[in-house]
Amino acid sequence: MVDCQLYDLSKIPNDVRVRIINYVMEQRRVKARDLGVTLNLISMIRSGKRRVTEDLLCRAMAYLSPDELAKLLGQVPEVEPASVNDIIRVIVRARADPEFRDLLLSYMERYLGDYIRSVGRQWVVSKEDIEAFIKAKKLRGVSEKTIRTEVKYIERTLAEMDWVLSPENIREYLASLKEDNEDYVLKHTTYSLKSFLKEVLKPRDPGLFSLLYNSFTVFRPKNHSKTKLPTIEELRQILQRIESIEAKTYFIILAETGLRPGEPFLVTMDDVDLEHGMLRIGKVTETKRAFIAFLRQETLDFIKREYLPGVSDS
Repeated sequence: MVDCQLYDLSKIPNDVRVRIINYVMEQRRVKARDLGVTLNLISMIRSGKRRVTEDLLCRAMAYLSPDELAKLLGQVPEVEPASVNDIIRVIVRARADPEFRDLLLSYMERYLGDYIRSVGRQWVVSKEDIEAFIKAKKLRGVSEKTIRTEVKYIERTLAEMDWVLSPENIREYLASLKEDNEDYVLKHTTYSLKSFLKEVLKPRDPGLFSLLYNSFTVFRPKNHSKTKLPTIEELRQILQRIESIEAKTYFIILAETGLRPGEPFLVTMDDVDLEHGMLRIGKVTETKRAFIAFLRQETLDFIKREYLPGVSDS
């Protein structure tokens, strides 16, 4: 129902006020006593002999919905203007007067409750938040390339949501990526977004962080490609066709240890223990740490017999 205190009643002319009184009495079956007046006074008001007071108009408006009031007026009445100074005065009084504060909060809950609750479920992201994320990642020692990649997906997501993150917005956007079969974009988006929330929002607002962070999960695409690994016999056939001793050694080490293609080039003779058949691999990348690979005795014999003499001669 309409709260008359939100409107400037002084701008509603008397003929319109009478129209409102007639409507609530005829359509809503409101009686004179419900409006706090006598039958005689109501009769005089409806006949135009008495003016409708703002107090009576306010009580009558309480029986109307906003749509009904708009139809009766042809438009919604002008809201009483308020300035920033008015807001400040209200806040100052609410801080000093507990009864006034309770009244203010009750009005806010009544008229702005849904909006206030929705604000508590969303985060308006700024460019400063992106800069804070980049700084946090750099402090963790993350590479520039990784940071650029994550920021790209984060800013793309935020642009689609007008830079406002909420559980509903996030789920809707991720669902659209899934519908468009953007599986790998979805994977990187969910990972980057969770990282962003954890680095920037968690220290500021743990409650909102938990709400947004738990509203989605990191998407992991299913790899449907089934790679057929070569058999031992196939590896032997490839090895037989390699003429260079150096290339043969490289191929054998890859096949036997599972090293990445570039990793054998990082191994020096100081990393090789021919007596025990071990290769010591130092830290290679951000994701792969130091480890030891073992070589078979046949491989050790081949290296000593075929590879090392050539290295010594060169």
